[in-house]
Amino acid sequence: MRALVGFVIRLVAYALVLGVVSRIAASLWVQYGLDGSIQLQPLHDIGLEVLVIAPLPLALFGIGGLRGAALFIAAFLAGVALTAPFAIARFTGL
Repeated sequence: MRALVGFVIRLVAYALVLGVVSRIAASLWVQYGLDGSIQLQPLHDIGLEVLVIAPLPLALFGIGGLRGAALFIAAFLAGVALTAPFAIARFTGL
C-alpha cells in the first residue's frame, strides 16, 4: 500500500511539473509565431506528446536508486521543452 501511495505522489508531481512546462512551451511556440509553419508542426506535436506520456514511466521507474535518474530526465525534458521554441525560432529565422 505504501508503494502505491508513493507511486501516485510521484505520478502527480511529475504530471504537474511537466504539464505546466508543456503549457509554457506551447505559449512560447505561439508567441514566436512557430505555430504557423506546417514543417515545424510535427516537432511541436512530438514534444507535447513526450511531455504528456513521460510522467508515467518516470513515476514507475523513479524508485530507490533510480530516483536521481528520473529526476534528471524530468529536469532535462523540462529544459528542452522550455528552450526549444527559442532555438527553433532562432535557427529558422521566424
